[in-house]
Amino acid sequence: MIRALIVDDEEPARERLRRLLSEIDASGVSPTARCLEVVGEAGDGADALSQIAALTPDLVFLDIQMPGLSGLDVAARLQPPRPRVVFCTAFDQFAIDAFEHHAVDYLLKPVNRDRLGRTVARVSAEISEQRRLVREQREAERTQARLMPAAGAQIEGLECAGTTRPASGIGGDYYDFLRLDADCVGLTVGDVSGKGTYAGLLVAALQARMQALVARGVHEPARLLSELNALTLGTMEGNRFATVAFAAYDRMRKTLSYASAGHPPGLVLSSNCVVRELGATGPAVGWAADATFAEIRIDVGPGDLIVLCSDGITETQTPSGGCFGTDGLLRVVSQAAHLTVREIVSEVMAALDRVSEAAPAEDDRTLVVARVL
Repeated sequence: MIRALIVDDEEPARERLRRLLSEIDASGVSPTARCLEVVGEAGDGADALSQIAALTPDLVFLDIQMPGLSGLDVAARLQPPRPRVVFCTAFDQFAIDAFEHHAVDYLLKPVNRDRLGRTVARVSAEISEQRRLVREQREAERTQARLMPAAGAQIEGLECAGTTRPASGIGGDYYDFLRLDADCVGLTVGDVSGKGTYAGLLVAALQARMQALVARGVHEPARLLSELNALTLGTMEGNRFATVAFAAYDRMRKTLSYASAGHPPGLVLSSNCVVRELGATGPAVGWAADATFAEIRIDVGPGDLIVLCSDGITETQTPSGGCFGTDGLLRVVSQAAHLTVREIVSEVMAALDRVSEAAPAEDDRTLVVARVL
């Protein structure tokens, strides 16, 4: 249903436009035009702004010369998401100004029925297409969210939690918890350069490749990244790449094996507050066929925290131009170390909102925290 608002200071003009719209809707000038509903009317600019805010119409038929705020004033004050605006006026000299205010059409009074019908059909088709794209976008977002593991789990001696917060709808980050064998579990965070649908497609493929390699028995972090790199080469444009961190925890040996393809440092915070930083052990995935990856192995014990994140966490900007940084992440995790890992994840994400003053994120933010049980 296309929801329309009529704004004109003259009641006869509003009545005539409402009647024409009703006739157009009933006559079926366009299949989409049959779904138009006039949800309200306003007699001046101030009332128009109030009703637009309250009713959120899809389409506004707006007179220009009115007492108080003119139609151009109303259009200039509309806030996103803006309805589409069709100006209906007896004066042709305002047309340029009208289109500068993003008008979708400019109709001269007395409004011609056929001309109005064509406008309604075109605008209705545009709105229907926009709604279809929004539905597809939301379904893609839901699908991507379902690809991530449960937010928290206890597997193979680890209490695990993770989250990913895309910067805009579909993200280029992912995280995963992977059973390697009866005694080992893998933790991974991946980040494809860029954001949006293209990055989302690439990161879904990256996640699927890693899951397939693990299912095939490739469990050693360095070998896993090497084979992942071989599978990824040639599947991304030349200016694209992916960073990946992979940590394998062995609950029998109480060891953590780690490899990183150009990813931000992983952190291990021991129960006695000793911090170990795990840096990159090779280049980003998808750049070079001859890339090699080293592997780090460290001992861990009960209560130790393992932290993996994407650079959207550490590079979160403060209003003054600073960064949250690895130090900021470590500070919040240390202060929240007595909490559950789910609560630690929540504390970090809340801290990002505070330091950025809830400004829109410039990059996807992904975090995994695990505690040795």
